[in-house]
Amino acid sequence: MLTVNDLLHLEPFKEFKMISGFEGIHNRISSVNIMDNPNALDWFAPEEVLISSGYFFKDDESMQEKILRQLKLINCPALIIKPFSYLGKVPDNMLTLSNELQLPIIEMPYGMSFSKVMTRVMEELSENYNALNRKSLDIHNEFFELTLHGGGLQKIADVLSTMLEASIFLCDENWKILNAKVISSYAKTIHDNHADKISLPQSVIDSLPPKFEVIQKPIVRLLEFDHLNIPCIVVPVFFNEIHYGFIIVLEFHQQLRDHHYIALENSCMAFAMEQTHLAEMKRTQNQIQENFFDDLLVGNITSIPTLKNLANLHDINLNLMYTAIVFNVAFEHANVKNTINNLRYEENILKNLMEQLKKKPFAALGKCYIFQRKKQIIMLIGTTSEDSLQQSKTILADFIDAMKTKYPKCTIRCGIGNLSKQLADVHTSFFEAQETLRLMDNEPIKKKVRHYNDFFISHFFKKNIDYEELVLFFSKTLGPLYDFDLKNNSHLIETLECWISNKLNVAETARQLYIHRNSLLYRIEKIQNILVSDFKDSEELLKIQIAIKIYYILRENNTFKIQSDYH
Repeated sequence: MLTVNDLLHLEPFKEFKMISGFEGIHNRISSVNIMDNPNALDWFAPEEVLISSGYFFKDDESMQEKILRQLKLINCPALIIKPFSYLGKVPDNMLTLSNELQLPIIEMPYGMSFSKVMTRVMEELSENYNALNRKSLDIHNEFFELTLHGGGLQKIADVLSTMLEASIFLCDENWKILNAKVISSYAKTIHDNHADKISLPQSVIDSLPPKFEVIQKPIVRLLEFDHLNIPCIVVPVFFNEIHYGFIIVLEFHQQLRDHHYIALENSCMAFAMEQTHLAEMKRTQNQIQENFFDDLLVGNITSIPTLKNLANLHDINLNLMYTAIVFNVAFEHANVKNTINNLRYEENILKNLMEQLKKKPFAALGKCYIFQRKKQIIMLIGTTSEDSLQQSKTILADFIDAMKTKYPKCTIRCGIGNLSKQLADVHTSFFEAQETLRLMDNEPIKKKVRHYNDFFISHFFKKNIDYEELVLFFSKTLGPLYDFDLKNNSHLIETLECWISNKLNVAETARQLYIHRNSLLYRIEKIQNILVSDFKDSEELLKIQIAIKIYYILRENNTFKIQSDYH
């Protein structure tokens, strides 16, 4: 074991002079490194003696003190400075703080090179590596055995807490607490106040290195709590381009050693493997459930005994009536070419949307079953009466508005099917929800939530009136307006529909169409001149509304074109 005192007695270093921090004369040294810029502070290991010219902190007193405090946090045994090049002499404030922190500052002669110091120290340390390797192997074996026998995240937190003698929090990539081992009052307060999620101070988050999640390096910081500075280690868990989460260490009372960092590295690997294992188990369970719902939603389960057995397996109440609600999620990507990142981005958002849907107030609607199919989220709501679903459109619209604010690059629309009296018929409700989404695509004003019955008139016309009759009615009512739109590439039919749906309110219609009020008045005047209609006549208005419904039915036929003999 090499100490600061041993280093000073090595033959090449006889001219080195220890000028402060004398209480740290017996600090242990396990490695040596060069410190040439402030951003390198997060990259040093415990017990690593550091060499610097002092250039980057020569004129900044606050930086000098910050560096010493950070070095103390990571258990730097000593700071070797070559002051004569830039500092002239080591500043008094550094000497004072060095004594307070018991962190030795050693003056290095002007003629000595950094490389010579590093080479000689590493030669001296080489014989200590066998002991460290044995310790490393013991730590690796303990975490390997833990992972092999399925100890789980809690066991990982327990073992790491014992090794570091500190409180441990295992968090996912969004800082949500997955498991914890709390052994101190401060950590218990954090756990009690933030039972679901760790909230680091913004000052700490701002101080983290760029792309902190991918660097796989423990970062040491101070957290202020009740006017006390509490040491904290934050370790990102990142392997094979996947960010699994964070390990947070609070109130470690030991001086950090190399084997502590080795324990953190192995715990990260165990954490990632356990998360992968849990994800695979969850994926298998979800696949079994998705296969059941797939068969249910396409009407493949026709046997009542089979349906009963599967419903019991998946904890589904057969005594309820069910409604299918389908969310269609469209994504806008800034980087179209980066397919892997885009897929991961979509998967995370869909996961978060499903988590939000599982919360209140949706539980008030009835028993909810929520699952994902590609870029759609499907919700089956079981209820005992139709009344409980009357408020669903308002709740769903509020949810979509909230998610649009949170994820502005996502477009979410929702289709609702009719209530099925029994689970075996829920495939009909699902078809209706999907059909509703399809019909919403044809609407000029894109609404967030629609029920199948909102398109009841369209369904009635398609089922009961011949296609040729629909074309004839439309051509005699809105045919001239349709022709004008075709020839002039205008959108007067859509303008007319929006105006009528807003009860002929000019201001609201202009707002929804994103046009000036005068532009809308010009369009309305053009529509009135083409149709020669009185929109204040209720019969005339009804006829135009029916023609607009027919227009969207006919648009579903790509070959639709009004024949001249209908004019």
